[in-house]
Amino acid sequence: MPRRILIVGGGIAGLTASIALAKELTQVGADLDITIYDSRTEHSMGDGGAISLTPIAQHHLDQLGVLPELSQMGEDTGIEVDEIDIYSLRSGRSLGPLRFADDTGRGYGGYKSRRVLRSALFRAMLAVARQYAQISVEFDKKLSSSSTNSNAVTLEFDDGTTTTGDLLLGCDGVHSAVRTQLVDPGNQSEYTGISFIQSLAPAERVLLPSHFDESAIHLTRQGSLLASYCDPSHQTMFVAAIMRVNEHIIERYRALGYTDNNIAALTSAQMALRYQVRSKFGVSAFPWIREWIEETRDWELYPIYQVPQRGKWHVDRALLLGDAAHAMPPREESAAYAIEDAVIFAQIFAQGPERPLHRIFVEYENARRGLVDKAFDATRRLWQSDLDKGLFPGNFRDCMSSTQLPPNPLLKETADGPITEPIFPPPTHESMSDLSVYTLTSELEVALDADEGRTKAPL
Repeated sequence: MPRRILIVGGGIAGLTASIALAKELTQVGADLDITIYDSRTEHSMGDGGAISLTPIAQHHLDQLGVLPELSQMGEDTGIEVDEIDIYSLRSGRSLGPLRFADDTGRGYGGYKSRRVLRSALFRAMLAVARQYAQISVEFDKKLSSSSTNSNAVTLEFDDGTTTTGDLLLGCDGVHSAVRTQLVDPGNQSEYTGISFIQSLAPAERVLLPSHFDESAIHLTRQGSLLASYCDPSHQTMFVAAIMRVNEHIIERYRALGYTDNNIAALTSAQMALRYQVRSKFGVSAFPWIREWIEETRDWELYPIYQVPQRGKWHVDRALLLGDAAHAMPPREESAAYAIEDAVIFAQIFAQGPERPLHRIFVEYENARRGLVDKAFDATRRLWQSDLDKGLFPGNFRDCMSSTQLPPNPLLKETADGPITEPIFPPPTHESMSDLSVYTLTSELEVALDADEGRTKAPL
């Protein structure tokens, strides 16, 4: 059995894998050694605003002890989201809530959605990992080269140090060095054309009260704007625009933002991002949105990349998990896939750790590849169809559940007031996640066409 397990990448996939393996393999003895290597500093881990944890993600994190740890973190515990209010940005028309709880207030499978800071989730996961003597974490370890054969795997880092082990898990994200150097050389990530432009700030940044209780999505044909509280006392707000962003703008942002820590250049880049958000979402029926955009200067850019489909996931003693293996077109937030990858691999591994690694890898891939390929194919078809029609992609139907949603009889061209009856039934798919909600546009094409053709919101 592999006794020395190396994990490259200390994000959600890597930390989940370490905890799940340590938990599943507690009976194998004290000589189990799991080491995580991450290129970032511990202080910078968890950058990126807030994340939505799906019901299935919360289920797994609960089983691993992460959710109880997170729940002890006071204001950083995040906020349970009972429902997401959905609006037309231009007219302000309510399109009905997307609920994560039934009529009794119980979440699906016992869990609702949760909005939490990435930094808080990282601290909770790291705290649980450090409870296991078998797990150690090393930061500032950027991988420069890797090799593997039938006997061992060897890693070399930029600082000149090397290490060897029996098993390597590549959990280093969409731009994975383990994938491009070792498992599937040449399989580079691709920009999808869609980016998040987001801000995380005190809710008191604006004076006007928000028009929602927990979380809301505002839709136009050109994109969607999420606004969500992140803490129980509603003191912190996460706002994110998901929209098409030209790759030249991304390159310019990076060049300006990282030039010798030039504050003036970074400010210029952030103002350019603000212009992008304002051009798509500044014309709104909601005064709160208009004020937030006007008062926000610290926008940050997060492009969405994908990994070309049906690449290799393993070679010799190395296996890819999470986005390193299968980052998809914008569909679902990757956290749920990464967490489930890690948990399922640990369970399969623990069923027979003395088996050859190749057999374990094949069994894992057989358990996951079909689901991933199906989701990838469905998402790609829907995105291409919407792009051909000139719509912002909206693959909500397949992301919601295996049951097709019914037509929307409530959409009426003459309806000027709010629609109080919800258009969508409650979600039934346990993996329902953030980007599934972001990409609602084509499902509501008729309503948005009517609103944007008929309504001119005040500036």
